[in-house]
Amino acid sequence: MLLASHCGGGGNQKNPPLPHVVIEVTPPMVDVGQRWNLDGSKSTDPNGDSSKMTFLWLLISGGLDTKFDDHCKENPAEICSSNSDDHCSNDTTRFCHADSDCINFGTCAFNSGTTSPDCTTGICELGKGGTSATATLLANVAGPYGVRLTAIGSKSNGTKTVTLNTFPSLYVVGSLFQFGGTDGALVGDVPDAAQYTPNAFQGASNPADGNLLLVDSSLRVIREFDLVTGDILGSFGETDQFVDDPAAITFNPETHNLYVAEDTGRVTVFDDQSGLLITTFGNVGAHPKALRFSPTTGDLLVINGDPGVLDFDGSDGTPKGVLGGTAGATTEPVDLDFLGDSLLIADESGKVVECDADGASCHAFSSQLDGMLAAGSPSAIAVNPSKDQTGNDVLVADPVGQRVISCDSDGSGCDTFGATDTIDSQFKDIFFAPATTATTTTSTSTTTTTTLK
Repeated sequence: MLLASHCGGGGNQKNPPLPHVVIEVTPPMVDVGQRWNLDGSKSTDPNGDSSKMTFLWLLISGGLDTKFDDHCKENPAEICSSNSDDHCSNDTTRFCHADSDCINFGTCAFNSGTTSPDCTTGICELGKGGTSATATLLANVAGPYGVRLTAIGSKSNGTKTVTLNTFPSLYVVGSLFQFGGTDGALVGDVPDAAQYTPNAFQGASNPADGNLLLVDSSLRVIREFDLVTGDILGSFGETDQFVDDPAAITFNPETHNLYVAEDTGRVTVFDDQSGLLITTFGNVGAHPKALRFSPTTGDLLVINGDPGVLDFDGSDGTPKGVLGGTAGATTEPVDLDFLGDSLLIADESGKVVECDADGASCHAFSSQLDGMLAAGSPSAIAVNPSKDQTGNDVLVADPVGQRVISCDSDGSGCDTFGATDTIDSQFKDIFFAPATTATTTTSTSTTTTTTLK
């Protein structure tokens, strides 16, 4: 990187113009487990030959032990991670992939070899993944990621920073598995969830930070897990002090506060950021199974296993009775969500019912979906927050079929969602985190240095 400044000169000396830094990102957003392609090759140097510029990519925020991919020297399109015959600095007969492979204070002489198991031909340029005009980055955990590109020209340097984000992942409860939210590729399980919530039956994501909340039936607690690392953070706020036998949870989309219904029907409200108890909302009746706020009325809608959906005033919890004609349209409702202004109800008898927001005009959401379900399924339903970027708009947990099924918003194209049929799970619940689709934004900053003469 260039240092120092012009020598001589008077006080009216001007710095040379900065390189114009361009970053092209494809695709703009990815699922966790997918890669971004970053291209700075259209950057230009107003002071000299742009083809002679050098580049340095830097991850300035986000990720978890995330690094830019290294690529094969002969074919930059090939990603690689090791060479077959790099050798130790103090022993050319001792091959290595890391400094720890060497003894007597030797270090691994990276890129000293001639072949790589990951390359069709030639070596892997280890440690150089962030030093060319183009780079690739694996989103190994949820975003956002902050990436800075420095373009080094003949007389000055320019930088640009881009913020990258990931689509919300899908989580399957029982124990807790993470999948790419648009395609359903398996990201992996959350080990702490299996250890600390062995009997989790319902989950939600906190809109304040995306962290994952799980309700455990045997421990009777609400556990919180870090969205990025999956580490347990303990019981959520004061829920362990003021909640007895939690049965259902939901976040209010307007206030973002957490509403917790006990098995007795008592509902308490907690601050989404601090987890402190705010108030007691009221009582929604015994054995609640699912809670959701109506996007049209702001009322709290409740399923307790009886036919229909119960409606409670969103401000004071006053009961309003059964919502519209939902009692006649369902027999064993277990979960609900909203697709726009349409209410979707998962019914354990083997169907999904669609109604207007007020519970009127109920009908089958998808005959194709109902044909794929059997009695005992579905157990849960979730509308994809990334539905504008995928055809997997409505997802239902199918414990009988041991999978998650996805359909388009019109009820067509129903099929197994990605790799969800490859896991060992009871498919008790599904939810997305974070709760809303984040956006990708960019910002630009510049620095300049010049050369002594």
